Amino acid sequence: MAEINFLCVHKKLRTKKLAPILIKEITRRVNLKNIWSAVYTSGDVIPHPFSFAPYYHRSLNPKKNVEVGFSTLPVSEPMARYVKRMKLHGLMDINLVGKPRMMESKDIPQVYKLYTEFNKSNFNFSFKLN
Repeated sequence: MAEINFLCVHKKLRTKKLAPILIKEITRRVNLKNIWSAVYTSGDVIPHPFSFAPYYHRSLNPKKNVEVGFSTLPVSEPMARYVKRMKLHGLMDINLVGKPRMMESKDIPQVYKLYTEFNKSNFNFSFKLN
């Protein structure tokens, strides 16, 4: 499944109907990889969502996100403190054993087991196919 998390169109190009073109291109590229499902996140209220999922993230460029209106500066917090609080300190802070690497075919059994165990205990919905 593909995840579309943040689609950004420059302010000067927003009136040019570029977003639908970008969405079609993302769909085309994902379909070339034989992926036919996607999850989209939105800051807008969607009329009939089938699920809600709170998630937490850390901005990679908090100053730019505030400037363009993607996020807001917390009340009574100076920009310098906000940037410092959002700073990434590197991979060593997430307690990884070894260095991260791309999944290889030899990892599939272990990854599949972890994936199925995780989904078995945490999610209780499914799609109804026609």
